[in-house]
Amino acid sequence: MDAPTRKKVGIITKYAVENFDTGDWLLLGQMTNRLASINDHPRLFRAMSFGDEDYSYCAADVINGIFESSDANVDDVVDHFDIDLWYRQKHPEKAESIFGGAKGKPATFWAPGLLRVFLSHLSTNRARVSILRNHLEGWGMSAFVAHQDIEPTREWQVEIEAALASMDVLVALIEPKFRDSAWTDQEVGFALGRGIDVIPIRIGQDPHGFIGKIQGIQAKGHVPADVAEEVVNVLLRKPRYRPNLLQGIAGALVEQSASDRIRRIRALALRLAKGEMKGLLERAGLSDSDRDHLSDLIQHSGAFQSPSGSERDTDDIPF
Repeated sequence: MDAPTRKKVGIITKYAVENFDTGDWLLLGQMTNRLASINDHPRLFRAMSFGDEDYSYCAADVINGIFESSDANVDDVVDHFDIDLWYRQKHPEKAESIFGGAKGKPATFWAPGLLRVFLSHLSTNRARVSILRNHLEGWGMSAFVAHQDIEPTREWQVEIEAALASMDVLVALIEPKFRDSAWTDQEVGFALGRGIDVIPIRIGQDPHGFIGKIQGIQAKGHVPADVAEEVVNVLLRKPRYRPNLLQGIAGALVEQSASDRIRRIRALALRLAKGEMKGLLERAGLSDSDRDHLSDLIQHSGAFQSPSGSERDTDDIPF
């Protein structure tokens, strides 16, 4: 057994100890043609049933014996029990070197061309997270909220995996019991393992662990619209996101009411360079009335002004 396969066998053992029931053990025996090794083990099922301290030793003894005989079924076992997905959630920084790139169906829920934002939250806060998502989309982002974006007929863990593997930014809504969740902390770890920016939103709880040094956004007592605007401000301070975000904002402004469009453009006035504001104004689908309300910004940025000399008719200019 080579070293990569041995690592997979070790992970299979850890998964079995944490997750297997009797039926899973019997299925493993059938898949590997080693059912007798499992049924005949003197301690395996008893140790599992009574939670004995030597259960992990018994599991390792059985699994090592199965795969020392033949490791041909290692990948089949991993695929059948989705052990690679489980391990990616726990150790995203190690998983790629062991199992390769993320597998499964590609993420189809992101809006094309927009900044991809994964919202990590407790299930008890779904209503407010849904509202926050709507406001972020109003700022030209594509936001993923698991309970909204996963089709009921598709395996939810695979979909979350696809979202985590393809997100640009993770926004973590940190509230009491966030760190106790089996999923939220792993989602943050997945982002850190990929080198993705994490933006903590503090809802009665400070960030902890590796993101504890990030002050985050204070959301306690603030409405989702204000929190979404603060997320935009944080992202605009990071040059890697500015071009994509501004393109998304411009497209979103076209679909908004005149009052929302004008308010959001004015909110950005002190945060954008002249050239950025010029491009935003020219792509925002402004009406004549909008232009009147934004005439100071239009004049300052030079928006809608033709380049010098471009008005000349070129029909009679020789090559």
